[in-house]
Amino acid sequence: MYRSGYRTTDDLCFVQCFEEDALLYLKNRTELRLVILIEDPVPDDRLATWAQSFYAIGAWVNVLAPHWTEDGGYKHWIGNITDFVALAHAHGFKVSSLSFSLYA
Repeated sequence: MYRSGYRTTDDLCFVQCFEEDALLYLKNRTELRLVILIEDPVPDDRLATWAQSFYAIGAWVNVLAPHWTEDGGYKHWIGNITDFVALAHAHGFKVSSLSFSLYA
């Protein structure tokens, strides 16, 4: 990425990874924005720790709006929204959905 001109937080480049250790390794080796990807909810104390190192969180849709139900073989979203985005924002994170497929 560096050779391609992506070097700082001003560049439109994000490093995304599910592995916390890999992102922590990169923390002092790049100025690019680091995004931790998650599949499950994260407790508040973990978010507080991550806020010192990561710019954003990419969360699987069920972390943001869980509770799928099956009705006759079809999946339906019930519509319950979690408080995860508000909690992450309180720690200064940007949040995006990792996947928003109805077939998840």
